[in-house]
Amino acid sequence: MNFIEYHEAITKALPNLIFSTGYSGSNQDYPYEAKNLVNLRRSINIIEDIPYLEEEINTLKTSWLFESTADNQKINSTQSTQISTEIMSLKIKLLTFKQIAERSKLFNGSDTILIRIPEIDSFDNLQKYANDFKKAIEIPIPDESIGGKATILSADEGSIIFYVSLGTIAAVKLVAGICWAAAVIKKKKAEAEIFEQHAKTLELKNDAISIFVEAQKTQLKNILDAEATSIANKEYNHKEPETLERLKLSISTVAELIDKGVQILPVSKDEDIQKSFPDYKAPNLIESSIKQIVTN
Repeated sequence: MNFIEYHEAITKALPNLIFSTGYSGSNQDYPYEAKNLVNLRRSINIIEDIPYLEEEINTLKTSWLFESTADNQKINSTQSTQISTEIMSLKIKLLTFKQIAERSKLFNGSDTILIRIPEIDSFDNLQKYANDFKKAIEIPIPDESIGGKATILSADEGSIIFYVSLGTIAAVKLVAGICWAAAVIKKKKAEAEIFEQHAKTLELKNDAISIFVEAQKTQLKNILDAEATSIANKEYNHKEPETLERLKLSISTVAELIDKGVQILPVSKDEDIQKSFPDYKAPNLIESSIKQIVTN
């Protein structure tokens, strides 16, 4: 395991992963005062999903530290030793993981993405994902204006993570645009399904519901067309019908993959590239750049 996907969380958590105490003596039973506990708890929450930290995290989460939300707290020597021991163990592991990530040949690759897929239990499922990734990524990036080529560099455990070189930064930007558009499509589909279910509760006639459903399908088609055209205008130096159809296939495929729990992310730490990919944990906050079409 190379820990690249956890590097950002580790870097964010380490500065505040500090257990600070001082002797106050004002209370004989609890002579020490622990300080800045809010930041410490926040840092622990940031790293709780990183592998190989389960023992320390569980000990901390079930200790006095998480029984209160206070920033300062009076404690005794036993309580102080318990927390300081676990924090020291965490810091040693995290610094090691950080070094492993930074020494990897894959670290901060400007033309590299990682694809995280849920656990699979058969080669048939793996083949289905492979076919979808071909449609989503491998087909659109070789265009002469992008110059990309998909090459699998490595795989990792956890869920299943593939590290894929796309050949050029332009290809990474194209895939980012496809992923963003796909997240928009997924969001609009979810909204349409909610509206459809609501319409059924109103006891409307079947004809009225059918008209509503068709209108939603038309809107989704228009959004997909507009998203593909926008990407072609931005990333390609042409927009032939075949190009637009390939982009629409890629966007639709990625939307389905996202719905299955797949995440496509950049390895690069460049802030602009990071922001060009959707935040899969906050799908409701994703908005299309073509707002006049999406909101109509």
